[in-house]
Amino acid sequence: MNGTEIHLHARIFRTGTTWYADVDNDLDPQPDNPYWYGLYHSQRTAIEAVCARLAAFNLEQAERLNHQPLIA
Repeated sequence: MNGTEIHLHARIFRTGTTWYADVDNDLDPQPDNPYWYGLYHSQRTAIEAVCARLAAFNLEQAERLNHQPLIA
């Protein structure tokens, strides 16, 4: 893994009647400090939200890489 790569994973589970979704880093997969999380009423909305967040994070990373100055 080089300095520009980050490996994320998504987790979705149900507690009672609420669905929980989070996105975390493979190097620090602590459930108490995720990059992002949300609570949902259905599994489907939790999955859709996690997919949208991963896509947004991917776009943010691509924009950062495109704006980095070139090192001579």
